[in-house]
Amino acid sequence: MSAVMLGLAWMVSLGAVFVLGILSAFAFHLGPGADGSGSDLTMDQRELMLVIERYTGQAADMGAIMSVSSGDGLPDQLEQTLRAILRVPNRDERDRVSVHLVRGLPSRNVMAVIRFMQEIPANPARDQIFGRCLESWAMEDGRRAIVFATSLDAPSEKELAIQSVLRGWSRVEPSSAWGWVLEQTGATRRAERWLAIIVSNLGSVDLATAFQLLEQMPDSSFRNQMAEVVMEQILFVQTPREAIDWLGEFPPSSQFAAAAVLAQSWSVTEPESAAKWLNQSFSAEIFGLSRVLREWVYLNPEAASGWVWSTFRGNARRELMDAIAEEWITNDGLTPLANWLNSHGPDTSLDGAITQLALQTANVDPATAMVWAQSILDEDNRSMMEIVIGRRWIREAPEEASAHLPGLLQSESARAALLEPVPEPEPAPVDYVEEEGDMNFPDDEAPLEDLGDPVQ
Repeated sequence: MSAVMLGLAWMVSLGAVFVLGILSAFAFHLGPGADGSGSDLTMDQRELMLVIERYTGQAADMGAIMSVSSGDGLPDQLEQTLRAILRVPNRDERDRVSVHLVRGLPSRNVMAVIRFMQEIPANPARDQIFGRCLESWAMEDGRRAIVFATSLDAPSEKELAIQSVLRGWSRVEPSSAWGWVLEQTGATRRAERWLAIIVSNLGSVDLATAFQLLEQMPDSSFRNQMAEVVMEQILFVQTPREAIDWLGEFPPSSQFAAAAVLAQSWSVTEPESAAKWLNQSFSAEIFGLSRVLREWVYLNPEAASGWVWSTFRGNARRELMDAIAEEWITNDGLTPLANWLNSHGPDTSLDGAITQLALQTANVDPATAMVWAQSILDEDNRSMMEIVIGRRWIREAPEEASAHLPGLLQSESARAALLEPVPEPEPAPVDYVEEEGDMNFPDDEAPLEDLGDPVQ
């Protein structure tokens, strides 16, 4: 053959190799990691590889798992991994590895896992992995995922699927997920459990949209709950002092709900500052302040009690002192609170605190508890507490109660309820001596001669 012919033959062979290479690429199209080195894997895919190797005990065949042309079936190694994860007893560990598994899989294999999970009877482990797969699918195609979720027949599985899809969908398209919920329910009250999922997700990734959705809600207790959820999400990444700047973004009627959550978080480290800030910013609101005070009582009960005593009056003081008394007794026992009450009473705002002290004291010293009960200023409450403590005393130590209660009880209602009535003495019998000639006529009769002449 001439040199020209040899050259042509060589060029034809190169072309054939090139065409065959292209055809094989279309036929087999190996994904990342097909060479086994893992050098071209993403971080999520590397996590997937580690999960597979851990739960199968074999080197991960990433070429087979990441391939997009091997049909719709589940690769054997992936199925082995899933079955092993289903047997993990610890929920937190199972959830963590499920997330790593799903994040690294191509969408085709995520769908295969969903089909595989549907063939397994419902149980907590299966539902957990099934939900994570639906979240992943919804992040790529929320509308198709929600159509699938709503097509399921079993009510419990359908609800699980919808909630999982909304968690994933709202991370990437919160407004679309929100709109779908309202379209399906027609009223936010019916959709509260679904809207709560969306708002919870937004609080950590998209505050602007979260505030916008809060504004769209009607003024209700549910909106206040959602405001609390958003503030909790803010506090995951910011300090309470920094989170104060976000309060103005909440709807006005829900600002206190968010502020109460903020103050409670703040009170863990600075309870005095948190309590004074909350009262100064929302002086008309008492709800929420008691939870902050409990943290202050844990650190310094005298200071917390003194601040409430000097700052508040009437019912507000009573409500807060009730909370302080409960926490103080739980932390330090009865004596410190008793000493404080002795130096600040009597006052109607302390009746609730005294009631708690008396009830707790009755367990160890009923006589002293009765004395505390009698220091309650409200007459009806005082009488009621005498009865409650007295009945407990009679039940636990009847002989001792019988000996001491008559001298301790003050209210007439308590005495009537607790003491045995004193029986009236029976009249003494009269001795009758029959005298001679006494005919002993009955009282309604008389001797015949005394009756007079008969009527003609």
